[in-house]
Amino acid sequence: AYKLKKPVDFGLLDFSSHERRQHYFEEELRLNRRFSTELYMAVVAVTQGPDWPVMAVPGEIIDYSVKMRRYDESQLLDNIAARDGLDSQLVRSIARELARLHGQLPSCSPDPSGTGAGTPAALHAALQQNFTQLRQYPLRDTEQQQLDAVEHWALARYDALLAAMQQRVRDGWVIDGHGDDHLGNMAIIDGAVRLFDCIEFNADFRILDSIAEVALLDMDINARGHPAESYRLLSDYLEYRGDFAGLALLDLYRVYFALVRAKVNLLQHPPDHPDIAHTDAYGELCRYLGMAHRYCQPRRGFLAITYGLSGSGKSTVAARLVEASGAIRLRSDVERKRLFGLAPEQHSRPDDAATLYSSDMSRRTFQRLAELAEVILVAGFPVIVDATFLHRRVRDDFRQLATRLDVPFAIIHCVADAPTLRDRLLRRAATGGDASEADIEVLAQQMEKMQPLTQAEMERAVAVDSGSAADELLSLIHISEPT
Repeated sequence: AYKLKKPVDFGLLDFSSHERRQHYFEEELRLNRRFSTELYMAVVAVTQGPDWPVMAVPGEIIDYSVKMRRYDESQLLDNIAARDGLDSQLVRSIARELARLHGQLPSCSPDPSGTGAGTPAALHAALQQNFTQLRQYPLRDTEQQQLDAVEHWALARYDALLAAMQQRVRDGWVIDGHGDDHLGNMAIIDGAVRLFDCIEFNADFRILDSIAEVALLDMDINARGHPAESYRLLSDYLEYRGDFAGLALLDLYRVYFALVRAKVNLLQHPPDHPDIAHTDAYGELCRYLGMAHRYCQPRRGFLAITYGLSGSGKSTVAARLVEASGAIRLRSDVERKRLFGLAPEQHSRPDDAATLYSSDMSRRTFQRLAELAEVILVAGFPVIVDATFLHRRVRDDFRQLATRLDVPFAIIHCVADAPTLRDRLLRRAATGGDASEADIEVLAQQMEKMQPLTQAEMERAVAVDSGSAADELLSLIHISEPT
């Protein structure tokens, strides 16, 4: 397949000259090979043949093109989403690939107090531009009121987060990324998720805090009518990337990208269009402005912990709650490995087992889980901590955390009979690919150490199994799905 560029000049995008098109094709090739080397093959000349233009043949050069490997368009992720094919395995693959890329892409170091790409000031200017351009149109009262509320919230949130955003610039979270990572720019290529068509024509759109790219994709999946999958993507991404502090910025970026979509739709018509409110573009404005307005609303926070032996279905139940409630899942198996320098699904060496699963490492792991739970709750998101919680003292630490932060607390007691537990652990060990390394021997040790729930804990606990439906779980622990 060969990709051409129209000779247009839109200010922020200028392909008007022969030389500029050649330059941006070379940039497109260089930048996109970071994401999918197998798709982007070469920049080739378009030459004048005897009857029509030809590709990559010596002769008079009349233009340039990117030569790409053709792919099956049914494997575009937006087409898969339209077929309701965004299952949990695919969503996890998307999250894993995005986290991997963000860990490898070059970090940028703009002046945190400056105005260059990737700075807080650049985001502020982009937000203000959105509001200015949207206000050029005659909005109905409902949309005008929503826009006023979103602007008030966004600018106040920006002020509150300014110091944190500047620190994230210093800490290296700003990357030269993709800039347009929606589902239409992703596909399954040779069985793996690949991104393509990043923004090559304007670095300001591409150099961002990495959490901004998550916000764009999250917003895009939600806009396509898949909120449960957007919740799962966010939680899975954080599991791989570990950037829980970035959650504080997420809603601000989601608002920004929703406003961009609203604006782009409206800009299809001039501001003096005689019947703008009855166009399809205005309908899309209403949809995306409504999303931005919802992102400004506070969520109902909660802290839930699981309680149960390995193989009892804790991770399955927690994942269902993530999809139903928008909560962030913290897994002890993952955070234990992160503390030890291992990736979530990377298995430890046999020689490391004594250290990795020692009492000291368990203490450090639960301390880290409590720290992260607080970060997430303060950022305005509910939390589900997926761990065995065999010891009463540790459970009490998290109950006290919920009390201190004034959020509801629940214990999700996951149960399964002994044969089921052993069967699940054997099957998990045979298939691999999970963060947990618990085996039959570990299960026996857990059964000996497990401290039963007290009467007071029982009042906060609900007994479930891995077959329980998510809406049933939410009802049982009195947590409502977010609006």
